[in-house]
Amino acid sequence: MPELPEVEHYRQILLSLVSNENEEQKKSVHLEFGPPPLPTKRFPSERTIRLINEGDYNIIDVLRKGKVLCVVLEKTRSGTTTAKEDEISTIIEEADITGKEATILLSLHMGMTGRISSPDNIPKLESLSDECSYPPPHTHLIINSPNGQQACFSDPRRFGSVFVYGYYCQRNNIDEGCIPAFQELAPDALAACAQGSSYSEAIVHKFANQKKLIKAILLDQRQVVSGVGNWVADEVLYRSRLHPDQSFLTVSEASKLVSEMQYVLSTAVKKLNGGEEQLPEEWLFHRRWRGGGKSGTNSKDVYGKTISFVKSGGRSSAIVPSLQKKVARKAVIAENTETAECKKTKSTTRPRASVKRRRT
Repeated sequence: MPELPEVEHYRQILLSLVSNENEEQKKSVHLEFGPPPLPTKRFPSERTIRLINEGDYNIIDVLRKGKVLCVVLEKTRSGTTTAKEDEISTIIEEADITGKEATILLSLHMGMTGRISSPDNIPKLESLSDECSYPPPHTHLIINSPNGQQACFSDPRRFGSVFVYGYYCQRNNIDEGCIPAFQELAPDALAACAQGSSYSEAIVHKFANQKKLIKAILLDQRQVVSGVGNWVADEVLYRSRLHPDQSFLTVSEASKLVSEMQYVLSTAVKKLNGGEEQLPEEWLFHRRWRGGGKSGTNSKDVYGKTISFVKSGGRSSAIVPSLQKKVARKAVIAENTETAECKKTKSTTRPRASVKRRRT
């Protein structure tokens, strides 16, 4: 399944479709379906595609949050329309799209086997064969840009989705909160864990002292961060020396987890966007598949330590038991200084002895 690094690479491919403001105004983006069978659910209708093609739109940006992409289309100057004041912030569902909206949003989720390709860039997926023809088999949507560039969305297992939304507002009013597919997601893992990020310290405390198992938290796209999937979670936990079923992390462990997450995500994104398909050799990624991967060798990490497989967070998890040990813990109840000091004083103060006085 494509995770944040792969999806960020797909975003870079789609960015090549962004139109230059100086290009001829008469040209606009053209969408077309791939060969049948096409997805019957969570996919634009023929009517919607026709209205977008006739509406004089161009791609002005491609955004990402977690594992979800959003292609932003805006009307060209020749197709500009005006909107009433009460319509500017109203979101328009696909069934009500007319082709007169100032902005169209295409929200793409890759599912299990979805990917974005272009004629000169066909990314590989571990779950797919090394098929490198273009367009790839099971291509469902082809996007043609006025600048002559093309990209396509393919998905053999058809668990992915493409949702269409409309706005009457222009691009300067489009932000993360305006994109329905982004609204329910936790902060993007790459942005939130970045060094110097205003979120990083808060993220650490959200991971710490949680009863829920750490891998389940990582895989939950709505709880702490979004974009982490199975292989990224296993890599981060391996580098952090944490068992996927560990709960009640200390602040120190949570800080290490966030640091390793930032390293794994930023390194993988840099490698993929730089045209390098091979991730660092010492990563568990190359050896996490059962039976030692395609070569059929025994599963051991780069240092020769045995890799085992456990079920955690509803997914099969690759761990190195000698490094990732589960520790029995209970929740840490934080007390403020005043309360703790009062308790300390109370416990160390001796009661005064009673003195009987004689009557005179």
